[in-house]
Amino acid sequence: MSLPDPLQHLIGDKLDREMNWKSRCHRLNGYLPATCSSPVFIKREDELNANAVGTKHRKYLSLLPTLEHNGNDRIILIGSAHSNNVMGLAQLLRSRGMDVSVLIKAPGNSRLMGNHLLLTMLLPPDRIEYISHREWPQVMEIADQRVAELNKRGVSATVIAEGGYNEAVLPGILTLAADLHRNIGELGIDFTDIWSDSGTGVSAIGLLLGMRLLGLSEPRVHITLIAGSPDEFQHRYQQFAQWLTKLMQQPLPPRCPEVRFMQPASAASYGSINKTILSESWAIARQTGLLMDPVYSVKHFYTVKCAMERQAPTGPQLILYNGGTLAMCGFQSALASQQPIV
Repeated sequence: MSLPDPLQHLIGDKLDREMNWKSRCHRLNGYLPATCSSPVFIKREDELNANAVGTKHRKYLSLLPTLEHNGNDRIILIGSAHSNNVMGLAQLLRSRGMDVSVLIKAPGNSRLMGNHLLLTMLLPPDRIEYISHREWPQVMEIADQRVAELNKRGVSATVIAEGGYNEAVLPGILTLAADLHRNIGELGIDFTDIWSDSGTGVSAIGLLLGMRLLGLSEPRVHITLIAGSPDEFQHRYQQFAQWLTKLMQQPLPPRCPEVRFMQPASAASYGSINKTILSESWAIARQTGLLMDPVYSVKHFYTVKCAMERQAPTGPQLILYNGGTLAMCGFQSALASQQPIV
């Protein structure tokens, strides 16, 4: 199935032809309040790719072909030691025979666990450089220095910023709106609200810009800011909008969906979890059959639950599940502490 117009003409030839861009959308059973007039559906971005967490897979749809086409000898990734983006992209790049190195923020815990452990399995020690918390604000400058050093040795290199913040991911992230358009047509349901989470904001920005291209000013979009602020999100949105204008070679359509930003209802600091979030992780698993990571997905779903309990939704609701079970790596001990062994 091809992308809807005008996306097929705009990005159809910029996506990896072997990678999937379609995910299921089905009724959510349990956890979130639902009525006959306000059923709740979930979009299963977790099923796009077993090796990349959720919606991040969409970034790679266009990033991977670009990196392969440019023919760089080395790809340098930036992120935290437990970054889903670094770990997911490193797997895909290595599976295609590409040389990868990473600049990662030195973790507070030196014990290998979670994505940090998986990353050390993927890459040898000479491809992993730890950046101190004090130096981290200058990580892009450090990355540029590493590129210059490699160039002097005759090795061409390119840098992928934290969270995949790169112009090359734009075609891929626009596919979320195209896929949503497909889901709506197949289900025959006009959703009143969409609920998404946001880390760096790249995937949520792709949704908003894609809806704009397709002329979808509805449904409303509620965004749980797992990291960052509304101002930071808007700044990145404007940057991607400029890149999209350049790609289209004409102004963007003026109609935009209504957007509401929400702070996490508990453990609002990025990367933090608490007893409430751990308890909700168990509740979501038992009530829905979905195993979700606490830092992003559980925090997002709990925030949506609190919002719906404060004000009952009107009309069909769609929750984007942008994570995946793989993102639970490293949380086993914390989750186990919430349930006594019987």
